[in-house]
Amino acid sequence: MTKKITLLLLLLATTIGFSQNQITGEITDNDGIPLGGVNVLLLNSSEGTISDFDGKYSIEATSRDTLEFSFMGFRTQRIAVKDQTIIDVVLAEDASQLNEVVVTALGIKKEKKALGYAVQEVDGQQLEKAKEPNFVNSLTGRVAGLNIQNSTDLFQDPQISLRGASPLLVIDGIPDRTTDLWKVNSDDIESISVLKGATASALYGSVGRNGAIMITTKKGKKGRLTVTVNNSTMFQPSFIKVPEVQTTYGNGNQGVYAYVNGSGSGTEGGGWIWGPRLDQLDSSTPSGYFETPQYNSEVNPDTGELIPLPYVSRGADNIENFFRTGLIQTNNVSVDWGSEKASFRTSISNVYQKGIVPNTDLNNTSFNLGGSLNPSENLSINSALTYNKQYTDNFPEVGYGPTNYLYNLVLWTGVDVDIRDLRNYWREGEVGYQQRHFNVSYYNNPYFQAYEYQRGYSKDNVFGNLNIEYKLTPHLSLKGRGGTNVYGLNRTYKEPKSYIGYGARSRGNFTVVDATYFDITTDFGLKYENQIANQIGGFWGNWHM
Repeated sequence: MTKKITLLLLLLATTIGFSQNQITGEITDNDGIPLGGVNVLLLNSSEGTISDFDGKYSIEATSRDTLEFSFMGFRTQRIAVKDQTIIDVVLAEDASQLNEVVVTALGIKKEKKALGYAVQEVDGQQLEKAKEPNFVNSLTGRVAGLNIQNSTDLFQDPQISLRGASPLLVIDGIPDRTTDLWKVNSDDIESISVLKGATASALYGSVGRNGAIMITTKKGKKGRLTVTVNNSTMFQPSFIKVPEVQTTYGNGNQGVYAYVNGSGSGTEGGGWIWGPRLDQLDSSTPSGYFETPQYNSEVNPDTGELIPLPYVSRGADNIENFFRTGLIQTNNVSVDWGSEKASFRTSISNVYQKGIVPNTDLNNTSFNLGGSLNPSENLSINSALTYNKQYTDNFPEVGYGPTNYLYNLVLWTGVDVDIRDLRNYWREGEVGYQQRHFNVSYYNNPYFQAYEYQRGYSKDNVFGNLNIEYKLTPHLSLKGRGGTNVYGLNRTYKEPKSYIGYGARSRGNFTVVDATYFDITTDFGLKYENQIANQIGGFWGNWHM
């Protein structure tokens, strides 16, 4: 008995000795910038947390535990807790080779280790392997601190965040304040450099305070004439996973079908989804199931009353039956040539994207011309010019509410409705005036919306740059750079009669919006380059510096 008591006391003492404490701290990078979303784990356990937007974290641990801090693009770090309750962590970037050469904000190639600010580069060849319709999507997971939330919707820009803020887009050294992410084709990109911190983007003033994504386009390479043809085709499924909803009851309220006339039986249906139970057996009906008049019931010519229909699960596959498989097809042809004193490259690209929503697509065509010329040892000239055309007769503007297809189909269209029965979307005798739907109070027939509620978009964009550098002396050179960006935009909005928005039913309208944009950017600079000595330093006695 005595031995058992002693053992119990020892176990109790051990438990008390390693009680858990609340460990807190802040996680930053080498520049002191807080890092949000860092994984903080207790080593050899399933316990963990992540840092918040300000880089702060909190986790319970014992003095014998070890914390592991990991974040994409940074080196994983492990720290033993011991007797600490506050553990601040500085994560180092997992940089590539120190002698990597990158293009700086001034357009000058320098060794990465010689820069006084953070920069990461993505080679253009990596963007060509998987052809995204938008080049920014290809940067996902490649740059530390750059968070990209891709959108699966047609012609929707991804959300870009560089250390928590929106960066500036720079093309061949020229800032693009329009931030049009669709105007540059991946095949025309030589490299992308992501500059982080205010020092890196000081050249661009306040517009570059959040860092910059710098794109360098191809200009041609030394060698014989080369013709390159690229083609890629990708298929896009509609939705991999959708929210789960109940499929036991159909549309209605308190067990009664509510949409006989499409408007909640006169009470203007309030989104009721708890109607009669579906698939109820009833031997007294011709179908063998419970039957009731519904929105698509025919009228009995003898009685003038609606003919009851079986109340069964018809729309279990509405998502698959309405949405289609999307398609992204990219074609590019380029020609480049170069010699000792000159080089040029020209290309034409087309990206066709078929949306997952019927009657939606997008064409994006680009023509690019770039080159360089060295007429003398002291003078160098390079330039690039691009024409881009984006056009579509209709692309869905996705938002919350009646305009959202998935929202309507999943949340408000019960499985008693087969979406295929709604392909004929005009009421008989009211074509062009009244849409046909099971609910005409709050939601639109998806086919009616896809084919009649149209959003057209046509944009013509010309942008280019000219760079001239002249060596005044062997060590001093003068550089001038100029660029322009001009576009014309035409948008059309067609809203048919009986279209349902929030709180109102449209009487029909058609809107045309035209916009133009023009800007010019220039800068000049002097560059002095000279090697003072192979080594800078000295010594005093046995002390070296």
